[in-house]
Order: sequence, then structure tokens, then C-alpha cells
Amino acid sequence: MGSIPRTASSWGYDLQQSLGGSFTARPRGLLAAKFALLDPRDERFGWLRLRGLSVAEFKSRGYAATLKRSGTNFRMVADSEEVLTAAPKGRSVDELEILCGGRTYEARASFFRNLAVASYPDGERAARVSGGLTGRSYEVTFATEDGCALPVAVFLLWHVAANRRRAYRVGSQTGGGVM
Repeated sequence: MGSIPRTASSWGYDLQQSLGGSFTARPRGLLAAKFALLDPRDERFGWLRLRGLSVAEFKSRGYAATLKRSGTNFRMVADSEEVLTAAPKGRSVDELEILCGGRTYEARASFFRNLAVASYPDGERAARVSGGLTGRSYEVTFATEDGCALPVAVFLLWHVAANRRRAYRVGSQTGGGVM
């Protein structure tokens, strides 16, 4: 997967604290290429713009990050520093290992259920992204005491939203619906 990201896990820490561990993402437009990010008071605090399956941009209150996919690996970069990296566990398409701030997270995604969860090695949940059946809205929760939980949550939101449409296309072509 590469080296462990060196960026301090304090990226966006004040934003993370002001969100209190949750936010909502609502798509702008029919193709859901841009999501408005809303705080618990339903006020916009930023956005996530998808640029296909391999690139996305996150912007919020002076924070900006680019999420990129290269082959099967992923990375989030802010201010020219790597915030997190992720790679599939083994050959799995729905299990990832995420590294951020020297911590390892295990993530599982179900594109058909529109759900992703990242946990610490002990099983405690760090971040969760859950969307409705139509993918028109996502509820995101994350651990406020972990400085990497917000970047992990943003990464999971991108990962699920970007891969959901592709999963349905592949599932309908193969006649399957379960991963």
C-alpha cells in the first residue's frame, strides 16, 4: 500500500469538533456529481465533488483535499501532504485497509446497501456512511475524539457514492445483487 501518511491527524480538527460527529451529504443535480455537506443544523459547511471513479475534491471552511484512485489504491492529499491511504484487503472488493495518522482502520463497503463502515482493529466504529436506496442523501457519523475520523468518513462517502452506480451496472449484467 505504500508508506504510512505523515500528515498530522489534526487536519480539519476544529471542523470535526464543530460538526459534533455527524453530517449529511445531499447531491446537487441529477447525476450526483457534487454533494452539499450539511452540518447537524442543516447548514452547508462544504462540498464533495466527484470526478468519475478516480478523483474527487473536498472543500470546507478553508480545508481542501483531493481524493485519488490509482489502480486499486487510494489516497487523500491536503496541502501537498498525504492525509490517508487505502487499499483493498487481499482480493476483496468490499474490504479496505485505511491508514491515517499512524492508525489502521478496517473498512467494509456494501455498494448495493449504500453503506460503509470503518472500524479500529478492536472492532469499535470510527466512521459510518449510510445512504438511502436512491442514493439521494447520505448520513455520516464519525468519532469526534479521533483526528482522522473525519477524513476517513469523507473518504468512505466518496468511495460509496462513486462506486454505487458501477456496482449496480455490474450486478445487473451478471444477474447478481449480493457482493
